Amino acid sequence: MPWGTGRDRGRGGQVSLHCPTGPVSLLASAHVTAAIPGALPLEHAVDEAPWRLELLDLPERIKGGRLWLPAGIGVGAKLNAELVSRYGRPWRH
Repeated sequence: MPWGTGRDRGRGGQVSLHCPTGPVSLLASAHVTAAIPGALPLEHAVDEAPWRLELLDLPERIKGGRLWLPAGIGVGAKLNAELVSRYGRPWRH
């Protein structure tokens, strides 16, 4: 029986999110993973750029193999606009 149907509905599931991108999407993926009962650990990439820890005003905190979620609103951290300007460009619609 597929997950989420019949008797399995509402029990959570064996979900393992993957986040091979930057720290903002990692925080978003971590919040989703934390909200899913029974979710497997979040797989993620880190250290692909030497300035990665400077990209957010609250840098990623990984201790004992666990990512700590900041307590702020939204995903809990803000982009460092100066760093974005230095290594990329802000998106404008």
